[in-house]
Amino acid sequence: MSRAFTGHPLFDTSRYLEDLSDFHCHPSVPRFIESLPLPATTLRQDYEVSRQFLLRYCDVAGTFTRFRSEIQRFLNYLWVIAGRTLSQTDTEVVSAYFKTLKTPPESWISPGVFAAFKSSGTLRTPNEAWRPFALRSKDENARYSASQASLNASRTALQTFFRFLVSRNVLLSNPLEEVRKRDRKAKASLASDVETEVRRLTDWQWSFILETLTDAAAQNPRYERHLFIIVTMKSLFLRVGELAPRPLEDGVLRTPVFGDFRRKVIQGEEYWSCFVFGKGDKARSVTLPDAYLPYLRRWRSYLGLSGAMPEQNERNPIIPSSHGNALGKRQIQRLYEQAVMLAVDRMRDQDFTEEADQLEAIRSETHYLRHTGASQAIESGADIRHISEELGHASAAFTESVYVNSDQARKRIEGRGRKV
Repeated sequence: MSRAFTGHPLFDTSRYLEDLSDFHCHPSVPRFIESLPLPATTLRQDYEVSRQFLLRYCDVAGTFTRFRSEIQRFLNYLWVIAGRTLSQTDTEVVSAYFKTLKTPPESWISPGVFAAFKSSGTLRTPNEAWRPFALRSKDENARYSASQASLNASRTALQTFFRFLVSRNVLLSNPLEEVRKRDRKAKASLASDVETEVRRLTDWQWSFILETLTDAAAQNPRYERHLFIIVTMKSLFLRVGELAPRPLEDGVLRTPVFGDFRRKVIQGEEYWSCFVFGKGDKARSVTLPDAYLPYLRRWRSYLGLSGAMPEQNERNPIIPSSHGNALGKRQIQRLYEQAVMLAVDRMRDQDFTEEADQLEAIRSETHYLRHTGASQAIESGADIRHISEELGHASAAFTESVYVNSDQARKRIEGRGRKV
């Protein structure tokens, strides 16, 4: 480990989590605990209750990885920087921790994502490159910046962790809830400026929904339709009505069909797009992300259609009913709500009660998927003019006025860096 970094990785992957009960494969962990100027017995109790918390999520890969990362980071902060134990965690500690999430010490940031432990014979030893925070940019001059989605994910993980600690009598009350009560004007993330936000899902909410539907479809093919609808609306920035038949101004019923997916080749580069009829009968072309194509192939396979990808002039409805006719707007809306409620129920099963209530409250608002897809694209650096065209907006200026807050963090950084 670097001299400047005095922390230590604490939890290995789910495969090794059971082994950490006695540290026989991870001898460096108890040595680290004993080196701290806090009661070793109390720290071991902190460690064990945290391990028990993580064990509850071993079967949910995505959730386990996110929670392990956050709990590992929080304990390092708590023990090394704050000099506290779990039972001493209060509003002061939590508030200071969220400030650290935004501006962590340089020595706590790695230049990339590294595993916490590595194999050395029969042992698992700490990876010297690991740090609690990771810089994900390939730009050598880039500085660490916590995204709003990352801060929201941290809050969600700690909210769940603190509730668990209360249930185990480690804490008398949830300090995160106390912070929120103290400052009613604070946003859910505790770390954002007070800004009007786009009505969108957080990255964690979207990942949870996608993971839920993927698992559901794997267990029961009837959910393939739910999965495809959700992924398509989010990835292609679609309104629910743009997937269903509707009359045009000339009275002709326009049904979205697989022939609307079109293969194109420009300067030798192949890509796919989707022809969409939007509000006011305005047509637009939406580029299909490469990551979307496997879902399209999977959907066609489920429907038993010939060819992995759509053929030119193919007239099969994109969202057919069991009888082969195109599903209507209300039916697609109902499937959307069922998909969201699957995620809500799974959240409650995993004790994400507050998050489940929030998602259930917007279960009928399908535009959240469209806004989520567009916001994520803009945050990833996509040209707002291109996104504006694919959304079907009249101008890029309008798009920017709607999605301006999806890029607030980057704007603040760029603004502060301007020369006088």
